[in-house]
Parts: sequence; C-alpha cells; structure tokens
Amino acid sequence: MNAADIAAYIGAAAWLPQIGTWIHSYFVSPRVTIMPATEAEVGFTSMGPIFNIRMAFSADRKSAILDGLDLVLKHADGESRLLRWVGLYVTLSEIRDEAGKRQIASRDETPVALKIGTESLVERVVRFQEPRYHESVRPLLNNLVAHFNFLKQSGDTDYVGKVLSSKECYEMLEARKSALWWKAGRYDIEVRLGSPSKVALTKLHCFFELTPVDVENLRRNLDTLDAELRNVINSNVPESKPEPVNWNWANVGVRRAG
Repeated sequence: MNAADIAAYIGAAAWLPQIGTWIHSYFVSPRVTIMPATEAEVGFTSMGPIFNIRMAFSADRKSAILDGLDLVLKHADGESRLLRWVGLYVTLSEIRDEAGKRQIASRDETPVALKIGTESLVERVVRFQEPRYHESVRPLLNNLVAHFNFLKQSGDTDYVGKVLSSKECYEMLEARKSALWWKAGRYDIEVRLGSPSKVALTKLHCFFELTPVDVENLRRNLDTLDAELRNVINSNVPESKPEPVNWNWANVGVRRAG
C-alpha cells in the first residue's frame, strides 16, 4: 500500500459519519407528540357538530409534515364519531394600547399541511368538524339552491316565501337538526394523524365530559338553524331585517386519562 492508497482510505473514512447521518435520516421516522389544552369548545351550528381545541405539536428525531388530523370521539355508551380538522387559528401578535385594551392580530387558515420541526413547539387552535355531516347535507343544499334559482328566474314575485315553505327547505332543515348527536357523558379522545411519510404518534389518552345542561344548551341551537336559514333566503327581499343569530357553546375541561 503506497501513500496514495492510504490517503484515499483516510478520505473515504472521513465521509463515514456523514453517510451514517444520511442513512439514519432516511430510515428513521419522526415521532410526533401532541399536547392538548385543558379546555375545549363543543358546538353545534349550521356547520354541524364542532370541537375546537388548542394543541401544541412537537417532533422528535426529525421534522414531520402532517396533511391530516382526525379526532375519534368515543362516548361511554360505545358510540364513536369522527371529526376532521377544517381550520387552524394562530395568534400572530398581542399588544395593549395606552388605555389597557388588548388588541390581537390573528389568522385563520384552512389546513392543507402543517410542518412540525424539532427545534420548537407549533401551537394552534384546531377547529374540527364532522365530514359525514357535510357529505349528507351537501346534496340537499344543492337542491335548495337549484329550487331557489328556478323560482327566482321564473319571475314569481313571491319566490322567497315559496322557497321558505318548500319541500327542499324543509328537508334541508330536518337533515341539519337530525345531525345533533352530542349527549351527556364522557367522551374519550383518539387522535389520528395523516402524513405523506411514516410518522409515529406518542400515545395520547384524554377525555372530556358533557353535562345534561351542556347538551340542553346545544339543543337550543336547533331553533337558531331556522333563523339563520331564513336570514339567508330573506336577504333577497329589499329592506328585510335579519333575525338575531346567537349560537350556544359548551366549554369543557379536557383531562388526561389515568
């Protein structure tokens, strides 16, 4: 072995740590940890069942990309419901003026993907809704819109009144009302991640409880469904005054199981 061969071996050996790092990065999957806030918001509106909660995300080993986030809520009686992320709310800045009033700059995003690095936490308020609800009411909403456009284009001066008393409007309202499945009792939370690559999730065991009072307050939103839909349709009548629309919410404590 001459000096040139020795130099070549030394040069190749110098690359071994870097090659090992590349191999490790290629084969090791990130591990994501999710830490939920201790309070969440349960709701029911024209958007169906809703669950809003602040979450902090962290990744170990390497960065992770999430392109889906689902919650499976299992009631104590065994019934399970799946909710999917539909919004990410982030606070950009918070300041107080000279009078002490707080001003918050925020942004609400429709989630496509969320990158979680290993250096710092990613914190968002995540808004969850039920995909099955939207899939069931979408064709009914399309039928209602089509019927509305037909009557409006026909020149009928009372087209708004006829739409409000139509079968299409009734079916739309009944489908929305029948989707209220919140009930009193304990709900265990299971988190499911979606990612373009393999991601491990640190096990999370937590739950919340709805009281009979919480459920009764949410059921009062059924009447508000009528008012909101009437407002939308009546907005086509000049000088119509909308009815007040106020949604009730339930604030629940989220606790770790065990």
